[in-house]
Amino acid sequence: MKRSFFCTAAVLLAATVCTTGCKDDSEDDLNVGPSDVAGVFINEVCSSGTDWIELYNASDEAVSLGGFHLQDSKGSEEEYVFPADTKIAAHGYLVLEKDADFSFGISGDGDEIKLLDASYREIDATVVPALEDGQTWARATDGGTQWATMAAGTKGQDNTSEPTDDPIPGQSSVNLVINEVMSAPLDGEFDFIEIYNPGMTEVDMSGFILQDEKGASEQYVMPEGTSIAPNGVVLFTQTQAENPNGSFNFGLGSKGDKVVFLDNDGDLIDEVELPAMEDGTSYARTTDGAPTWAVTATPTGGRSNGAAVTPSLRGVVVINEVYTFSDQKDIDDLDYIELYNTSNDAVDLGGLLLWEGGGPEEAWTIPAGKTIPAHGYLVIECDKERLHNDPANYPSWGLSKNDEHIVLADARQNVIDEVATPNLSENEAYGRKTDGAAEWVVFSQLTPGETNDGTPEREEVVNTSGVYINEIFTNDQDEQTTDWDDTKDFVEFYNATDQDIDMAGFTIYDDKLEEDSKYTFPANTVIKAHSFLTFDVYKDNTDGPALGLGKGGDAIYLYDADGKLVDRMETGDFEKQEVYSTGRKTDGGAEIVVFTEVSKNASNNGKAEK
Repeated sequence: MKRSFFCTAAVLLAATVCTTGCKDDSEDDLNVGPSDVAGVFINEVCSSGTDWIELYNASDEAVSLGGFHLQDSKGSEEEYVFPADTKIAAHGYLVLEKDADFSFGISGDGDEIKLLDASYREIDATVVPALEDGQTWARATDGGTQWATMAAGTKGQDNTSEPTDDPIPGQSSVNLVINEVMSAPLDGEFDFIEIYNPGMTEVDMSGFILQDEKGASEQYVMPEGTSIAPNGVVLFTQTQAENPNGSFNFGLGSKGDKVVFLDNDGDLIDEVELPAMEDGTSYARTTDGAPTWAVTATPTGGRSNGAAVTPSLRGVVVINEVYTFSDQKDIDDLDYIELYNTSNDAVDLGGLLLWEGGGPEEAWTIPAGKTIPAHGYLVIECDKERLHNDPANYPSWGLSKNDEHIVLADARQNVIDEVATPNLSENEAYGRKTDGAAEWVVFSQLTPGETNDGTPEREEVVNTSGVYINEIFTNDQDEQTTDWDDTKDFVEFYNATDQDIDMAGFTIYDDKLEEDSKYTFPANTVIKAHSFLTFDVYKDNTDGPALGLGKGGDAIYLYDADGKLVDRMETGDFEKQEVYSTGRKTDGGAEIVVFTEVSKNASNNGKAEK
């Protein structure tokens, strides 16, 4: 698993909401040190395995921590004092490890960690709960107010990154990053790769390796004695006739390429995918070591990135809730995308882009002057049918009910946030479990412009019956025939038990979950052991389910006679000419697939898949 500075997901096992530093209401604000340290936070703590503490600088300037103190619950008895030259980059991380840095141990049964300035004034603190092996205690978002127990650490990375175990096979423990890359130089200039050291000590880079997408065939091996100072940068340029003293001899493609940075054991330190770039621009972290990247027209090769790149809103403004079920016929019932501002300040969204499955070519631009308040919401209705007749304020596209992909990006198409939605039913939304949190769930209630906290989630499936929805076929409802062929929809059930089961009183619904269209199994409806029961499904059916199954995505819900949800299956989004079905890969099995070989009242085992 590669190191990722740009992931959007983190696994949260248990969340605890608290104020910054988890202080009591009676305490002063923990982050109240001198103005030059405002915004430095304890960001993540590991007490299971190798103890480490990650600090995060939420400000726009590098911060000096020389003379500061780091303590556990023993106080000054075993404290760590930061060396005079210690700095933490703007929007960057500083990871301190037991023995290599501090000497005290962090108790796995619970401990307290404090960050104090040189005058012992408290800057930040957190009470670490008991942790199991592999877990860390971390802010849900970098520098945010919510803390959570995480399944695995994101040491030196955005806390919303994909969690990674420590160590990771093939992943280097070296704390260096690729900081800026030039692949489209102007005449007289050269491709370059800049490396940044966010750590507190000099790093020997002898034998370290740089590669492009061709891998080892054209790699550059750093010569003996190559080193990088703490908080320093080293620039490597392309060797050419005009630049014989350059470093690497491969060229970086201006239409997109990849840079890979390996240690002398061949383990991955960092890597970055390069976008297509115009001449004279570079691809750089928004500040030295920051988790976000952007294309900049003002390259700073060999110098600090500083404020050369506009700071990203990634992690600040997030997609918070999505509704996709609208049929676009009612101005009061339109698909929507809800954005949430995680920060303490209002944010101007003017010029940002939103797009869905149609890609950036169909991006909608948020109007100039549109703002989102601190910890507030902005709901954007998708008006495909132009019921508002206002395309400047409403995107002229809708959202698919089945497997939609939504992206929020800046004006240069750098992704700020993105989400892939599941198949949703009527009155269901897909949202972050709590506002701005990493975990996404399906809600059974829409809350546009309101908090997600406490919103009821989709009903859980608990199958105690042994009967499963086994296959669903959907096609054109306008063409029905008396005998089944490829125009008649059906729902097939399978009894995975060794006993015959009377289905009397069971009910099925489609994705609208409407009472007046449900179908209740009549008395003496028996499905034999390890056998199938299949119903034709069409709107005018008088002898079975009178449901209209959508070829563009639908769902079937099966409830037992006591009203408990025992199974649910969501169908694919098919083109009109595609004669496919959705079903379990093996009869009664857990994996759902799309079949190109449709069967009715027959086994799925061994059928051709899409």
